[in-house]
Amino acid sequence: MTDERWEELMENLRGQGEVAISNEPLFQPTGEGDKEVGTQDIAVFKRGNMKYKVVRENRPVVLGKKMTYSHRQGDTARTEYQLSDTEFSHKVRVFKEIDFDEWEEMSAENLGL
Repeated sequence: MTDERWEELMENLRGQGEVAISNEPLFQPTGEGDKEVGTQDIAVFKRGNMKYKVVRENRPVVLGKKMTYSHRQGDTARTEYQLSDTEFSHKVRVFKEIDFDEWEEMSAENLGL
């Protein structure tokens, strides 16, 4: 989803009611702990008596991948990724609140898309 389409969606949601919008860092678990891999835009809104959350994950585009191998005993292979500073990929996910602060991800079939 492009930045323009995201802004259109946010304006549409604002026009229909109250929307809480926030921006948070996006972490991914690794063997060495959590690593920040991008940001996420979060919009929480109410439709009828249900609460929904739309999350847009923003990650840098992977330009290249370099594998380094070691033939020494006890050493492992490593993967290094070359990331873009200017280009980002975006993934949009929709959640429905099933209990207080418990969210269930909705699939495209449930959304009617």
